[in-house]
Amino acid sequence: MNDTHRLIEIKDLRVGHGDSLELDNLTLTLHAGGSLVVLGEESSGKDAMIRVLGDFGERGEEATGSIQYRNGEARPVHRRGKATIRVTYLAGTRAAPLNPFASVFSQLVRIVARKLNVPNASASEDLRIALERFAQAPPFAALNKRPRELDDMEMAWALLACATAQTPDLLIADHAFSGLTPTGIESLAGALMAEQKRQGFALVYFAEGLQTAAHLRCRTIVLRRGKVIEEGDFEKLAGGQGHAYTQTLFKALPRLAEAAPTRSGARGEPLLQVFGLDLSPAKKKRSPARDGVSFDLRRGAALAFVGEEGSGRRALVRAMLGLDRFANGRVVLDQVDMSVLSAAMTSRLRRRIAFITGSDDALDPRMTLWDTVDEPLRAHLRLPRDMIAGYRETALKRVGLASHDGRRSVATLSVFDKRRLQVARAIVSAPFLVVIDEPLRRLDAFAQSIMIELLKDLRKQEGPAFLIITADMRVAQTLADDIMIFKDGKLVERGPVADIVRAAKNEETKKLLAAAAPRTRAPERFEEPPKQVPVETVQSPEPVLSEPLAASKSVAANEPDQSRESEAVEPAPQEETDLPLLLDEPLAGEAEISELPLEQNTATEGFP
Repeated sequence: MNDTHRLIEIKDLRVGHGDSLELDNLTLTLHAGGSLVVLGEESSGKDAMIRVLGDFGERGEEATGSIQYRNGEARPVHRRGKATIRVTYLAGTRAAPLNPFASVFSQLVRIVARKLNVPNASASEDLRIALERFAQAPPFAALNKRPRELDDMEMAWALLACATAQTPDLLIADHAFSGLTPTGIESLAGALMAEQKRQGFALVYFAEGLQTAAHLRCRTIVLRRGKVIEEGDFEKLAGGQGHAYTQTLFKALPRLAEAAPTRSGARGEPLLQVFGLDLSPAKKKRSPARDGVSFDLRRGAALAFVGEEGSGRRALVRAMLGLDRFANGRVVLDQVDMSVLSAAMTSRLRRRIAFITGSDDALDPRMTLWDTVDEPLRAHLRLPRDMIAGYRETALKRVGLASHDGRRSVATLSVFDKRRLQVARAIVSAPFLVVIDEPLRRLDAFAQSIMIELLKDLRKQEGPAFLIITADMRVAQTLADDIMIFKDGKLVERGPVADIVRAAKNEETKKLLAAAAPRTRAPERFEEPPKQVPVETVQSPEPVLSEPLAASKSVAANEPDQSRESEAVEPAPQEETDLPLLLDEPLAGEAEISELPLEQNTATEGFP
């Protein structure tokens, strides 16, 4: 049948390497102006699908099936040739193959120039116009910096402008907004949809997490081990009536509920008391924008500091723990006034504080898995070796790492395994306070659901107080009892989670809630034509997941996912003359960038 709106049609696609099958029997039709979210883990087959849609192969790859562009002739996918449509690749902020020693401006201009086959001057003007269409984007002159001199949001806007400046027929977004705050994802997703409506290009967004998918809210397919296990509208999949694996993924995207959260039990005596703490530097005059902060955190309770980057959350934590000096105020930790302690005594008191962060630089990559967990017991408690081994095995079992070779170095672990290792290290430390900083950052949806259960289990079994730093109101509601909202170094609202969600008063709080809460209806978008060929789903002959994950103890009973054990090796810097096009050579992994690096080999000194 002649379909004038069809952009790409793929039939019976199979991609593998030797005996390993990466993608199995995928059939898919994508129309001009249509949107599709592909949801799955690292080993789900998404990378193979990206290579086929982008029309570039991989050495040693074996592919069968056919691909057809618009109403042209269908051809075998293994016969690589120049695509008859313009395809643009949009990478994530830490996965874009940019030369770290050259300016972002020069590299993005070169990409646009090569894609459109125009001079650099013309490409520069196209890039400037594209960037200026986004009201929240940085100034064009700000791109004249090296990649590491831009923050994540500035880089995301720059990459989005580069992709849209290429006037694509198809835009492939590969975890493009991964690791950003909910408000950042909301603004970028809105800008992407507006530009899609203006230009009319098709969009395929490959996602590990659900944060961006919740804003795009379009046709979604769920990949699992190379097979499409479910397909449908986002609202339908979020309804909880689908495949057990899909249900588990959506557990990582809890809805903001107005009902009071379940409390873990009566709270004890005050553990942390803060009186009029002024976050201004001790040697400077008091800043009028920063008011003194007072609160207390009781034993076994959970308090969340919520706000955007630069809102003052981490500055407050650093001041409370004695890592930074402050102008005014008093901090009492475990009934001890921190201001009267020497540096040595302060260090000893912080040994009872554990840190779990969204940055895996907290762990020494040279240490083994066993040594990482043993260190708090060996260095601080000086326990005998046989007792250390017992505590270590118990902790590793609870986080699902007991089957791993304990002599492996931390550098060889996957991002998810490193995050679980931080939880195991916290368990053996027997802390009275756990500082948790963006625990779900850069994890896929399945790993996020497991991480949430592990943190709940840690609080239930060990009983420490939680101090949570996050920009996501869903994380705050899931893990905390009370929240404090910060903006520009100032406390703007505080109270129980349920009260804040039900009746927020401050505009910053309402903004954070709007970014985190799933919308009840799909946003206005470029409509697909009526003649639409749906994705043909291929059901797996055996159930992929017998039941949703209910507790973290189920993680320990399963074998580790081998797909998460790939080495996290940062690619070597490339010369500017060898810079690949973003379309031609996308990177599958994301470089881990430390947002809050902890001091290595020290469980209590590490919060920066």
